[in-house]
Amino acid sequence: MERTIGGIHEGFQLVVKADGNYLTVYPGSKDTPAIDLTTLKSRLAEEGVKDYDKLQLARLVRAADGFEAKLDAAPEDDGENAIIPFSIEIANDAMTAAVRFDDNRGNVPPDVSDVLDALAAKKVVYGIDRDAIGRGVARLTPFMAARGTAPEAGTDARIEKKFDMGAKGRPAERAYDRVDYKDMNIFIRANIGDVLAVRIPETAGVPGKNVFGEEVPAKPGKPAALPQGKNTRVVNEHELVSLIDGQIVDDGKKISVDPHLVIDSSVDVGTGNVDFAGSVEIRGDVESGFTVKADGDVEIKGMIGGAEVTGRNVIVHGGIRGMNVGKINAEEDISISFVENANIVAGRDIYVNDVVLHSEMRAGHHIRVEGRRGFITGGKVGAGESIRAKVLGNNFYVQTNLSVGVDPNLKYRYDTLGKEYQANVKRLTEIRLSLETLKKQPLMSLSERRREQLAELTHAQFPLAGEIKKMKEKLEEMESELEEMKRGSIAASDTIFPGVNITINGVKKSVEEELKHARLQMLDGQIVTGIF
Repeated sequence: MERTIGGIHEGFQLVVKADGNYLTVYPGSKDTPAIDLTTLKSRLAEEGVKDYDKLQLARLVRAADGFEAKLDAAPEDDGENAIIPFSIEIANDAMTAAVRFDDNRGNVPPDVSDVLDALAAKKVVYGIDRDAIGRGVARLTPFMAARGTAPEAGTDARIEKKFDMGAKGRPAERAYDRVDYKDMNIFIRANIGDVLAVRIPETAGVPGKNVFGEEVPAKPGKPAALPQGKNTRVVNEHELVSLIDGQIVDDGKKISVDPHLVIDSSVDVGTGNVDFAGSVEIRGDVESGFTVKADGDVEIKGMIGGAEVTGRNVIVHGGIRGMNVGKINAEEDISISFVENANIVAGRDIYVNDVVLHSEMRAGHHIRVEGRRGFITGGKVGAGESIRAKVLGNNFYVQTNLSVGVDPNLKYRYDTLGKEYQANVKRLTEIRLSLETLKKQPLMSLSERRREQLAELTHAQFPLAGEIKKMKEKLEEMESELEEMKRGSIAASDTIFPGVNITINGVKKSVEEELKHARLQMLDGQIVTGIF
């Protein structure tokens, strides 16, 4: 009589029929794990099924494909059983030892102890997984019998800076979320002995171990040198300290401290002009006719007259009454109380705390005139990105020219280089015409002065032609930059008066009526007015 043992929930099904035994081994699932060879043999024995090919049974368990197969009778081998041979495979890096079976020979699965003995014969002594071995010999599937411990790489050394260059150039924050444009944090100062940076050393890592029990060295972290620059010293092996009082300069490669020159009086006949390879602090005024030049930053506690001041950043607690000759030139930012009849240029931003009167100003990015009265009247003011003030122009409709959207400093350099280029082209043309005239005459008929002139012109034309080529390439490069115009805007929190002429991205507009709380910017190729 036919009977059925097991089912999919048990991982196998055995159907006993008159013509033989039919076995189905199901694959494992989330709810029902696959049956192993030892358990299946035990179930078959419980049901009185003893005459079967053990090697075939092992193959069916390993396949676990859910298809029914008729069990073959045990082969006639005079009662001699052979263990299924297997091999130990050691990885090239000796970090794993795998076992593979040759199920084409033998009919009895190996025992766990057989695998352990084979591993010992291969000198595998570390990371042996007895559970994996038990599962592997039960299912006769390839398995990893031993795993080494991988080494942990060391961490690289890193430099921890003890200052924040991000605070540089930002107005100081005061109570009630207000900012003080008189205090622009232009200087990041250091005192003698201040720790500027600390090196966190690299680590050696943690060594590993392979299956032979041998240590596997870890990859150590990379060292890092302290970025020691001018006027700094390494102490305690891992600390960089300042040797002087001054300001911190971090160029990304070295950390230096610039000396800080302090002039307790005004710059006048008593001091003469100032030209310093560091930062300068002037506790008085800069009188008309004098110049102050610094490679670092310049801070002036008083006023500037018809003088010239040049520095990386320039902060003036007073203002400048330039008398149409006073100039300020900053590589980065300018912060000043007021500007009157002066010319000031900044590579980045200009902050004016009070007013701008009849002056020329150029900033690579932004101009802000938003403190106290906060108006710009007269003159010519240009910024690469934006101009903001309380009032633009005045009620007398004084002509005030404002432009944004193109870096005015780049445009100035472009125009200046263009003039030099045209002058050089004209000069080269004149040289070539003169050479043509001289070469038409027999050389021996020329006077000594003419022959010298011929040689001078011949030698002059080639360097000049090379210079013209370089200038043309530079002009094309600048032209490309100018064409990539930024989105510029001009805004007034109070009033924009008639007489103000606006240029945004090359498009011009004259203000013909008073605009209140207005922002002007480009939209679809036109200047439009919005609310500020």
